Amino acid sequence: MNKSLLAGLAITVLIALGALFGEYLSPRDLGDQLKVEYIVDDQGKGTVVAPPAAPGGEYPLGTDKYGYDLLAKLLDGAKYTLFLSFGIALARVFVGGLLGMLLGYFGGNKPSRRPAADSWKALNGIPIFLITWLLLIGISINSSLSPLQLSALLGIVLTAVGVPSVLSTIKDKTLVLRDRPYVLASESLGAGHWKIVRSHLFPFLKESFLILIVQEIVLVLTLFGQLAIFNLFVGGTTMYMDPPEYHSRTNEWAGLIGQARGFLYVNQWILFIPMASYVLLIMGFQLVSNGLEQRYKRTYAKHSYL
Repeated sequence: MNKSLLAGLAITVLIALGALFGEYLSPRDLGDQLKVEYIVDDQGKGTVVAPPAAPGGEYPLGTDKYGYDLLAKLLDGAKYTLFLSFGIALARVFVGGLLGMLLGYFGGNKPSRRPAADSWKALNGIPIFLITWLLLIGISINSSLSPLQLSALLGIVLTAVGVPSVLSTIKDKTLVLRDRPYVLASESLGAGHWKIVRSHLFPFLKESFLILIVQEIVLVLTLFGQLAIFNLFVGGTTMYMDPPEYHSRTNEWAGLIGQARGFLYVNQWILFIPMASYVLLIMGFQLVSNGLEQRYKRTYAKHSYL
């Protein structure tokens, strides 16, 4: 039993269900707001109720400082966090994987001694963050574009800067596979190039594609968090002046963390509950990635033995 894979799938499936059916699962509407009230009990004792409300029976995850339910906001923003990261990862692997497989088969003679992937992987940290931030910061804050349009724009940029790393990885794997005996035998028997790509290369690379998709999701989620630290939120940022405040337009989880940085020492649930949800999501995908790698290694070892 692959416990890592099962645990990761359980976490990601539960979050995906929350993203899909969040509006039906939330005990409160997104627009419901806890306002300042003066409540008098049966004994005539008055109590002032004001936001933010700590986690409790009425608000399981508490409210933000304006009185909006954090659970409702998390369920609302989950679709942007989960589905956009998945879409970007899928686009990266589809474009980069296809190009890498073709370049590996029709291109050079052997894997590079210093794979380009090593240099491009470095871009998955600060360089990619800087490129994306510089391109989009002037567009994302108080933008006239819709959250969907801004999300699509972010997706295009993150896909473009992430393709070279995937391309280099798949290209080097393809260079190794094309010299295998079964590929050389097919070529000697007159099989066409596209036949070899479809029947021999892709079937042996599909596990790598699947693992890469999950790993790219983790990288994209990390980039969302880095961008949110500097107030570039998925779906757009609303900036209020005097005092300056930044708010996520979509309630995307990295945005909820970024806009709540000021609650590190007071009303900590406003920061730590979205952060815990975000870490749980990343951990779920990391478990899926580890589980797939374990499964792939066992399958490969079995085939090698046979």
